[in-house]
Amino acid sequence: MPATNVNWPTPLTRLNPWYPGQAGGVPGTDSETGLRLNTEGCIFWVDPNHVDAHDNRDGTNPTSPLRTVATALTKCEAYRGDTIAVMHNGLWTYGSPLVAHLNPIQESVTVNVPGVRIVGISSSSLGVPWVPAANNTTLITVNQLDVVIEGFCFWDYTYTGNIGIAVEWNSPPFGESCVIRHNYFYGLAYGITLDYSWNCYIEDCRFDTIGGCGIYNAAVYGDPDYTVIRNNVFTNSDAGINLEDSDSCLIEGNRFMDAGDAILLVNGDGNTIHGNTILGNPAGVNNFIDLTGGASNLVSGNWLACTIAQYDSTCSDATSGSWVHNMCTNGPTTAPPV
Repeated sequence: MPATNVNWPTPLTRLNPWYPGQAGGVPGTDSETGLRLNTEGCIFWVDPNHVDAHDNRDGTNPTSPLRTVATALTKCEAYRGDTIAVMHNGLWTYGSPLVAHLNPIQESVTVNVPGVRIVGISSSSLGVPWVPAANNTTLITVNQLDVVIEGFCFWDYTYTGNIGIAVEWNSPPFGESCVIRHNYFYGLAYGITLDYSWNCYIEDCRFDTIGGCGIYNAAVYGDPDYTVIRNNVFTNSDAGINLEDSDSCLIEGNRFMDAGDAILLVNGDGNTIHGNTILGNPAGVNNFIDLTGGASNLVSGNWLACTIAQYDSTCSDATSGSWVHNMCTNGPTTAPPV
């Protein structure tokens, strides 16, 4: 499951009094006390369940953490290597209301500082629960470069119309080159929306019971070209990936289990769709891989839960590029779909 893959090392830079600086004024040895993940960056701790959690804190002491991610973001600086570490809570659909630490992350934040990492520190395979506080909100909006988000369970048990993560580029702000990995999206309208945000990387996430689409091109400002989507799972949702008009994307090694529409890249050019498995309605139309209107694409080595005859309906389009050795239930394909 996604959250089990979060890598959370906290390298030791200086921890007095056990490792004090050298005597004699040696440059660089009298480093500031504290843990670092970067030459300058700080770790800001967030835990709304902590007995001493307040948003008027510095946030760098884990025994006196901040209450909200929004406040932690105000303390981050551009490209300093700052990390926001968010502690676990028990607000899950099957969680016991009798246990402590039930206050979830329940806020909508905008990441407007480039080069920030937001990580959920969880003992769960799903990640740290993060839920909406109203209808039609976005839990995390990214409108700056080089942001990493990992280790969260974005889910909705009360409201409607919500989005997990939206990455937007609107010249300015510049939401681009975002890394979204090891997250779980459940019961939302949309898991991730991308809008003119190039070079995004989405890996090892699970999208379950998503009403609209797991990964979607919002297309208010433009198309999210050069996107990489690898090793994700889509299940029991209306649609998996819909990146209409997007170019030069890589969609590789994903698993679509009972997704209504798996991969839609209508009018997209120069994309590679390789090594995915698609389980869906074998009698459907354009619901497995749809490249209608596209050109110079490569569709190779995908495993499709339909017959070769059904492949001509579940997939489109013969003029969109090269369709190479895709496997159906009764053998490999030898030609593009008609």
